[in-house]
Amino acid sequence: MYGYYTERDEGRDSSYTDLAVERHRADLSIKGIEYKREIGISGVWERIKVTTDEGAESINRPKGIYDTFETSRMDLLDSESLDDSKDEIARELCYLCDIEDVYPERILVVGLGNGNLTPDSVGVRCAELIKPTMHIKHFDEEYFNSLECSEIAVIKPGVSAETGYDSFYAVRGLCGELRPGLVIAIDSLASRSEERLGSTVQLSNTGILPGSGIGNCRYAISKETLETPVISIGVPTIIDSGLFCSTECAEQMTDLIQSNRKGMMVAPKEIGDIVKSAAEIIAGGINRAFGLFL
Repeated sequence: MYGYYTERDEGRDSSYTDLAVERHRADLSIKGIEYKREIGISGVWERIKVTTDEGAESINRPKGIYDTFETSRMDLLDSESLDDSKDEIARELCYLCDIEDVYPERILVVGLGNGNLTPDSVGVRCAELIKPTMHIKHFDEEYFNSLECSEIAVIKPGVSAETGYDSFYAVRGLCGELRPGLVIAIDSLASRSEERLGSTVQLSNTGILPGSGIGNCRYAISKETLETPVISIGVPTIIDSGLFCSTECAEQMTDLIQSNRKGMMVAPKEIGDIVKSAAEIIAGGINRAFGLFL
């Protein structure tokens, strides 16, 4: 596994996770947490719906839908399974649009993350595989109408270390100019389960906190902040190294993290192949649901 040190929020558990399905395990008795498991074509769906403030507080996530698709590790899937997984994501995107009562004519796809840091590049690689279509309507509206797809624009806002500003500002500014009916934000996530790395996709209608997995979140990309419905998509690519320690070692590491606010996140050595396959699945699902499916 590859590893790198990250700053952590004070008081945060060393086994942090971005996945609602991992946060709900001890909270099934809490009022306002609905959970069900479904078998899909190429994997398993675990569906969580948070309906009350009590439920939201129990998993430290906003009220809304958190649907998690789990398959075999994505870089090991054969071509048929990859294709089926794209269909699974496309259907889920359409379902979330129905829930939000959104039928978007114009969509902004946001590829979050750092393209130079492989575990953090899922969003960037997805953006590179999305087929933009908004420009087609500008040049030839009649031809565009024959395609029967949404107007799709794509942005890779980068990270503040590269740009000097938070990605939220770029997304908000572009939303103000383009007025999309839907924003789809894609990012890498943190998990507390080694088995979920590269084998899980979480989709939610509650937006996303870029950088939350490494304690570097600032502004949420959400319906509340953008005044536009947001669907977030994430794939876990990193896990806290403390989870691989013995109990005694883990206790010592937790003390170190709490005192220094530093932890080490690690990623599988096959992370390059994992990110490539994850991007292919997610981008393929978006293209099939709203864009050009060629």
